[in-house]
Amino acid sequence: MTSILVVAERYWPDGGGGELATHLVVDVLKRRFDVVVVTGTKNPAKLPKVTYIHEPLLSKREKNILWLNALRLARTQRFEGLLRKSDIVYVPRFAFPIIPYAKRMKKKVVVHLHDYIPISYTATVLAPYEEHKHRITRDDIELECMKGLKHCLGVNLLWWLPRLARRWISQADKVACVSRRQAEIIASQVPGLKGKVEVIYNPLPPELANAEPRKDLDSVPTFLYVGGDSYIKGFHILLQALNKLGKQGFKVSFILTNKYSHQSLEMLKKLSEKYSSLNIQLLGRVEYSKLKELHRKTWALLFPSIWEEPLPYAVLEASILGTIPIASAVGGVPELLGRTITQRYMVSPGSVEDLVKRVTEICSLGVNDVMVLGYKLREEMLQRLDLNRIEGRVFEIFGSTKEANA
Repeated sequence: MTSILVVAERYWPDGGGGELATHLVVDVLKRRFDVVVVTGTKNPAKLPKVTYIHEPLLSKREKNILWLNALRLARTQRFEGLLRKSDIVYVPRFAFPIIPYAKRMKKKVVVHLHDYIPISYTATVLAPYEEHKHRITRDDIELECMKGLKHCLGVNLLWWLPRLARRWISQADKVACVSRRQAEIIASQVPGLKGKVEVIYNPLPPELANAEPRKDLDSVPTFLYVGGDSYIKGFHILLQALNKLGKQGFKVSFILTNKYSHQSLEMLKKLSEKYSSLNIQLLGRVEYSKLKELHRKTWALLFPSIWEEPLPYAVLEASILGTIPIASAVGGVPELLGRTITQRYMVSPGSVEDLVKRVTEICSLGVNDVMVLGYKLREEMLQRLDLNRIEGRVFEIFGSTKEANA
């Protein structure tokens, strides 16, 4: 049976949507391939019939250190032995330096991109791409400098790292992107990858695809925001929208998860004190299972992102759980929500007015209306993200059924 070596510095539940997608793709691959995962994560979520090997050299997250360590790893006898035993090498995150070593042994290499690392130091591209395509490096520098002096110095010294990533990725046989929009952006910046790029939507977690949405909605409209105080996730847009909604006197509940700085917490506290009609609940980081529970009482998800998110799991999960996404029309979002019953609730990236308008429209609906919209959206999304079709694409990219069983 064909053997696949997966090299991933992070593996679910460590990380976010990209790591979850890797875990789900590995779950598909193990049905037809022998799979070995080498990862820097100490306690990965383990699938049956998959071999997991913890590799300390992959434990560092900073790209420059990770890449130096990946080069060291590629030269070790233990890794060379794993390469020799494998037929295909799968790189779903940033361990690109091992690619040339795999190609020297004539192995097929598949790279899976969940962001824009070949063209951006921060792996992000601000939306709309058409307005930012000639200033991606400048955007990277500005975004990093917003985080503080250390980040500012880092990006000014290492802004050229995507060039290294492009050099390594260009040696891969296949480059999987998770949406057409992401593929178009990357191919336009790196024309040499056009013939190698394939689009494959992320698989749905089985517990989402198989479970019926359970809603227990309160009469007070409740909205969920999961982006933390990240600038690119649109936290500044959310703050302005909350202020406008407070001025209008809407009685609304907001549940905010993820990480917030002391300054962000103070701003949210002031909004709560200023507007008694706004019930703002700060939960911080929550477990994945807890997040699914929060959707039971949520009318709509607020997703005011300002970057070209390839295929955000937050929007996908909300749709499957019957929660209406009020989401920026960025990256792969229009591919998910376009031509669905809730497409009218998409907003222009960066538009506070759009966000406020859509929130007020949701508030004008009754509980039953919201539930009906959510259930219909779930049905449409399950058809769009048909698991059999996605699995078929996975096997096409990694090799035909005949090859896999050879």
